[in-house]
Amino acid sequence: AMAVIFPFEVDSYSDTDLRACFVGHPFVFKGRESGLRYDSNGPLLILPGSRVQAVSRIFPVMLCAFAELLKTRPQERAVVLYPDTRIKELLEKILARHALGSRVELRAAEQGAAAKACLISSGTMSLNCALAGIPGCICYRAHPLTYYMGKMFIKVPYLGIANLLLPDEPPYREFIQGEARAGVLAADLLDAMDNPTRAAASAAAAE
Repeated sequence: AMAVIFPFEVDSYSDTDLRACFVGHPFVFKGRESGLRYDSNGPLLILPGSRVQAVSRIFPVMLCAFAELLKTRPQERAVVLYPDTRIKELLEKILARHALGSRVELRAAEQGAAAKACLISSGTMSLNCALAGIPGCICYRAHPLTYYMGKMFIKVPYLGIANLLLPDEPPYREFIQGEARAGVLAADLLDAMDNPTRAAASAAAAE
């Protein structure tokens, strides 16, 4: 038998001889602390991911989006969480090419963050942010060939796990491939910061 952490995974194995049992996701286990929380006065939270190639593609776009946001809100700050030293070193190299000075803080993931909005690469961290009630958006750029092949064979409405779990009321707007542009992302983040409806919807999704 196999233990699965998402309820829809049970049906995914219904045409096999392998018995799948839904045991719940570790993010919602009793006593777990994610280290993330919503704070309307906090910084922007940037989560570029944990894989080198993916981070190399999406983090520059995220920084450009933040730079665009600073044109309207020069007082804003951003916190970027990294999972390990390898990703930290990559983030430092990319950040050095952007004139953002002290506006961006790199922080180990285990330190957590309190944020007013989030810019997430995709996947698991979207669930972590949704459970913390942080509004924001998802952006992702895959290798063009990978994306093309994925579109052919994988039929899912969303990339973010939080959106897959709540498809009728997805917590996060998704900007994928060419849609992940600095100006578009900055505009959506400003809306996530200032729109009380977005904050209320994120709080409801967390429950």
